[in-house]
Order: sequence, then structure tokens, then C-alpha cells
Amino acid sequence: PASTYLPSPASTYLPSPATPDMGRQETSDSWTGSLSVPGSGGAYEPLLDKAHQPSKLVGRALFSCIAAATLALLMFAGQIQSELPRSGAAPRIWNPDLRVEFSTEPAAKTIIRKFDGYNMARGGRDDARTFDANVDQYMAPNMVYESVGFGNWKTPHGWAKGEEHNYGMAFPETVFTQMLFFGDEEIATTTTYGKALWKGDLFGVKAPKQWVTLRITDFYDIPKDGTGRHRIRYNFMMIDWADVMRQIGKPVLLPSVLPEGLVLPPSANDGVPAPLSAVVQAEGRDPWQARKLVEKAWRSDWAGEGSARDHWDKEMTFYGPAGIGLAKGVETYDKHVLAPFREAFTNRTVEKLYSCCEGNYCALLGEVRGAAVGNWLGLPSKGKKVAIRIAWHWRVDASKVQEGWMIIDFPGLFQQLGLDFYVMAAEGKSLASVSATL
Repeated sequence: PASTYLPSPASTYLPSPATPDMGRQETSDSWTGSLSVPGSGGAYEPLLDKAHQPSKLVGRALFSCIAAATLALLMFAGQIQSELPRSGAAPRIWNPDLRVEFSTEPAAKTIIRKFDGYNMARGGRDDARTFDANVDQYMAPNMVYESVGFGNWKTPHGWAKGEEHNYGMAFPETVFTQMLFFGDEEIATTTTYGKALWKGDLFGVKAPKQWVTLRITDFYDIPKDGTGRHRIRYNFMMIDWADVMRQIGKPVLLPSVLPEGLVLPPSANDGVPAPLSAVVQAEGRDPWQARKLVEKAWRSDWAGEGSARDHWDKEMTFYGPAGIGLAKGVETYDKHVLAPFREAFTNRTVEKLYSCCEGNYCALLGEVRGAAVGNWLGLPSKGKKVAIRIAWHWRVDASKVQEGWMIIDFPGLFQQLGLDFYVMAAEGKSLASVSATL
């Protein structure tokens, strides 16, 4: 999902005489990955279905209502005329008009900021031809979109169907708060929470029609392509669905001994989302030192046996996913996060898929593999080999890791253990019922 970045009032379209008519992509939009996900097929739809758009607030006074409605109609009529593309004219390209403070951001981060600016300002409003031309500025024609929940897709139109449309149908009203947003010249990442109104049925779960908090992470691979532009080649998106189900009274995981549900931005004055690139650059924060530290911590924590105090500050904070929870202090992290995992799995190894650092902030999307010698978090894992996909983010300071954020692909892990996370959620079943049969 897009961030809360809002373009400045000067944002507008730029003429693009050289932009060809992209038309619809002829290649297949959907694909099947190694793990099955709920079906997300269907014909191309607008990014925001009008039936699910937020209602407008009206004043109490009748005169105010009539005046506002009349003005709105006049403005809307003029807007329609101004936004309709002239016959034969080239599609208009949105100019996000970024603040000067963002002008020195790494290439991958810049692409995501500009794309978010377009998506927030024009999502669901542009005709297909204009949408294609604008998205082409940021997404490669053969991009791959992989998600936990909304399917795996190819092409920008696949992304639109997989994420934008399906998400919008379930959560028509959302306010996103990016907590972390950073990157380098080719990789960018975000970790976000959204306050969302769950209003449409999803995964077979009846819409609870209540506000929920969505923990979300994205990783983007944005290399420079044959056109000389940085464009999104791969996007991975994961929501902590186990935490969402917990909030609506349909917990699939067993409750954690640690507090669940709270996730906060960094406890540092580095901006929200953190970090502000201009400050990182002005202060000369070293991404290579940060990378060395977090990768040592990552390997030691999940593949090793050492104490977390070797790499984490004693007053550290760890924002774990549902089932694990919030750990404050290195002793709590050792006892309630690492120890249960290490006791449940042997022959543990880690594999890095995508990673990036900007200043003292680092992120990694990877897998932890192991052979289970016991059950973990109530899952019937004993006797099975698994590969657990996990997203990590860290803030480093004074040669120690100060804060960490983590989300786990629990639906994928459930599948490896012969369980269907989404079916269990729809039927109101938890691991407590599974554990009772073991």
C-alpha cells in the first residue's frame, strides 16, 4: 500500500510528447509462486471502486449543504473537462514536485517516493492510458509483485489488480503511517502501519466492519534497466495477518506471553518516516558499519547460539509480530524470542534475499531454515523441515542494535505444516484446537 506522502500543492502534470500509447499489457498478469495464496483473479478494475470510496462530510446547516454541493458540482464539471485527454494527445505525466530536502535521496528511495506521490494523488482517477504512461515511469513492464495475502502477479496491471484493487475492496478507508523508509541505489524498503476500516469480506472472513491496525512491510528491487532508468523490477509486500485476526477476535496463533499489537516509529529524532536522507548524509552515518553489525546479529540470533547482548543494547526494543510480541530489554528478547525458537529448531541456517542500509538503518528480507525438534508457538512443527520467510528492520547506534522490527510470513509457514491459515481464520479456529489433537 502507498505511503502517506502527499505531493506539494504545485504538483501537476507535465506534457510528455514522446510518451507512446502503452495500451494494456499483453503478457499474463498473474503467476503461481512456490506457496499458494488466496485467489486474486478477475478482470481489470479501477483502483478505487466508487461504491467503496469514503463518504463526504456535510455541514449541519441546509444552506451550507446546498452551497457546498453546488460549488462541488461546478468544480467537478470543470475538473472532468480539464482531466479528459484530448483526442490524439499524449498522456499527461504527473510531476510530484518533490521538496528540495528530498533531492539527495538514493535512487531507489526516490523512485518509491515519486511513485507514492502519483498513486496518492491520482490513484483511481486516471483513465487506463494515462495510468499506463505514468506507471511506466516507475515500474518495469515485466515487474513481479509478490505478496502475502493478495497473490503473486506480473506486470503493472497485475500489481494493480493484486494489491490496489483487492486491498481497496476490503479496506476502502485507510490512513497509512510510514515508520521507516530508506534504501540505496537499487533496493528500497518501508515498514508501515495503517489504520484501516475492514469493510469488505476477505479470505473467506466476513468483514467485521471495524477499524484495525495493519502492520505492513515492502521491499523493492529497483535496478537501472536498459532504458537507463531505475524502475521497480520486484516488489514484495507482507501484512501481519495473524495480528489482524487477533484484533477482530479470530486469533489463529496462541497468545504470546509478551504484549502484542504495539508497534512504534524509531525512538530517535530522524524524522517520520526515518531516516531523513539529508540528515544521514550531512552527519556521515556509515551504512557499511551498520550492515556488518546487523548481519552479525541476524546470523547469531537465528542461526547461532550466542546471547543477544553481543550485538544488541541492553535497553533494546524489539517489535515482534503476532505470536511473539514486544520485547523490551535484551534479557526479555533472549528468553522469550530467541530461546523458544532455538529450542524448537536445529540445524538452523539463514539466507538473505534482499537487503539495504541507509546510514544507521538496515533491512533484510530472508529465510530461516531448520529442522524442528519441537513445536514452536503452538504450531505442529516437530519432525518437519521448514523455511520461514521473515522481514527485519533495525536501527543501530553506538555499535549496538537499538531497535528491531520483524514480520513473519505465518500463512506460508502454516502451509508447509499442512495447515491453511486463511481457512482457519474464516472458520474461527486457532492453534489451540490443533494442539489438542496432537
